[in-house]
Amino acid sequence: MNSTNDELEYYVLQRNPSHSYPLIMCDPDSEHTEEYLYDYENEKIPKPKVMEFTFSEPYFASPVIGDYFSQPESVISDKLKKILSSLNIFGIQLIPAMITSNKGDIFKDYFYIHIYNIINAMDKLNSKFDEGDDCYFIDKFKLDENILKNIPLEERLIFKLGEDHTIMLYHRSIVEALMTVKPTGLKFIKVKDWHI
Repeated sequence: MNSTNDELEYYVLQRNPSHSYPLIMCDPDSEHTEEYLYDYENEKIPKPKVMEFTFSEPYFASPVIGDYFSQPESVISDKLKKILSSLNIFGIQLIPAMITSNKGDIFKDYFYIHIYNIINAMDKLNSKFDEGDDCYFIDKFKLDENILKNIPLEERLIFKLGEDHTIMLYHRSIVEALMTVKPTGLKFIKVKDWHI
């Protein structure tokens, strides 16, 4: 693979569905609700406090606690946060998070990844999607290499797809760095292999 292709290799981050890794949602009793996060989706959150999350249905009898929770925003363990922090990545903010299980167990040492780097980068001619009034329902997509080539790599190491903010894209170099610590609860899927 040549260096140009290396710069354009991206992966979608998802929860690993093969085990009982719990889903989470914003704690409805917290000030950091879904609406709060929506207000800051394109910018840094000023003076953030600890983000509070709770398990959401379906509840598992014996949940497996890993290094990654999906909300569909991402909450990661301290070991993954240390890697991302060391890389000083453009357009993300790592905010302390606390997760409460449906049984009242509290998990600390987690961090919410606030990705406010949003890039409209879908190659619409080579993607499969339905277009709604103000959103896209994407079944399979390809990235527009011409758009990406015009953005310095350091400004697109991690970003949300502008056409669907639930799709979080990680450059190959970031994926390789994160996988050095053998994280649990997540999987990275090459864009070309991703589909609904």
